[in-house]
Amino acid sequence: MKKIAIVGAGPGGLAAGMILSYKGHDVTIFEKDSEVGGRSKVLKLGDFRFDAGPTFLMYVEILEEVFKRSGYNLREELDLLPIDPLYRLVFPKVTLEPTSDRLKNKTMYDAYIPGLGDAYIKWYDDQKKKFDTITPLLLRPFDSIFDYLRLDTLRAIPALQLSKTVYTSLKKIHPNPEFIHSLSFQAKYLGMSSYQAPAGFTFLPYLEHGFGLFHVQGGLNKINEKMAELFVKNGGTLKTNTPVEEILVENKKVYGLKVNGHTYKFDDVVINADFSYAMTKLIDPKHLKKYNPKKLEKKDYSISTINIYLALDKVFDIKHHQVIFSNDYDAYLKKILNNEFTDDLSFYIHNPSVMDDAMAPKGKSALYVLAPVPNLRGKLDWDTYKLKVEQILYKVLKERLNIDLEPHILDKMIITPKDWQDDYNVHLGAVFNLSHKLSQMMHFRPHNKFEEIKNLYLVGGGTHPGSGLPTIYQSAIILESFIKPEK
Repeated sequence: MKKIAIVGAGPGGLAAGMILSYKGHDVTIFEKDSEVGGRSKVLKLGDFRFDAGPTFLMYVEILEEVFKRSGYNLREELDLLPIDPLYRLVFPKVTLEPTSDRLKNKTMYDAYIPGLGDAYIKWYDDQKKKFDTITPLLLRPFDSIFDYLRLDTLRAIPALQLSKTVYTSLKKIHPNPEFIHSLSFQAKYLGMSSYQAPAGFTFLPYLEHGFGLFHVQGGLNKINEKMAELFVKNGGTLKTNTPVEEILVENKKVYGLKVNGHTYKFDDVVINADFSYAMTKLIDPKHLKKYNPKKLEKKDYSISTINIYLALDKVFDIKHHQVIFSNDYDAYLKKILNNEFTDDLSFYIHNPSVMDDAMAPKGKSALYVLAPVPNLRGKLDWDTYKLKVEQILYKVLKERLNIDLEPHILDKMIITPKDWQDDYNVHLGAVFNLSHKLSQMMHFRPHNKFEEIKNLYLVGGGTHPGSGLPTIYQSAIILESFIKPEK
């Protein structure tokens, strides 16, 4: 039995804790906040509950595997509710409501432009093949350059479309902008635009169209709370309100943590904190070469978000997931890439109260609005900018949906990129971590078994396979291949 510390009770840390404690290890999770979940924890405004961050639960097979490896059945522990349609996509010219039914989607696209449904079927069938080919690369570690010579990698290279982006790949199937953007806005899950995301990621919407989307009764934050409960049930120790001050290293090997001025010794340490924050704030730079603070500043980071949480006195006719696209979405994407401000914003709206009465008092709703914005390299005055974004939101809802929110607001909270950095320890407020360009993926992403310091491991969006809940959960599963019970 090993004595293991996990820094951070985000989804990756909790999943790793569940699995490792079930395998018989002595595991302690240290969490700086009073609640578990990190940037996916619950936020409360009186009797109103919000998911702080992720709201899309897709490809639940990975989460089911986490629970299975921890001795539990996901669907017996949590109430998963299927979402149909998947979301409502509001473009200036058309509104689309894709479902997880392939043929219904073909009919929907054909109703907009005759023949567009055939392009959708081609895209769908291509993504199924791509998913089957690329998935093996995401399910295993990528800790050696020689992994690129493995048979599964060589088979996947054509599907990765290394010379293309998500946008150019979709444009080749059909040039219609609404078709392209309805199947590429998911690049934002990686903190990127479709213009920069590698074409290999065109399979992301296939995870939604092919496997469906789900909501958890009470919010996705309930997954974190349940994992924490089961982690403790498996014998783990959870310490909340306990920030880690330093990860202790000697002779290139981790030996413990400094917490509240005291030294605690461990055999292994798992980092679930934001990767760049951990490298710059928790480890003495003298122990780092490849990922020292100066080199990290040269890395590419994802965009950030402004999140607006509104407690409302009524439930509006807004889908559980709804996206309002900019009037000129192409120009909007390009401005974000250049860290520029634009009034023509695109908004994602989460309105779970239409199907879940646990999020707000009866007849009221907990509405969460997210606007992708530049990270802190944008040098914007976020105290001023957040108020501008809020007013743009109200204006857009009036003009595009004929919804006047302001008179119905009982309470509100806004989180900016600066808040993500200051309150959530997210480097540069880049909530999707290091960007997912090819030179920062697989072997070129920080390894699950950290390459610079022995007995130090990584889970979460900053390591392989990458950002997004399914891949974060998968990083915890991968960890099991390195940390084994002692014989």
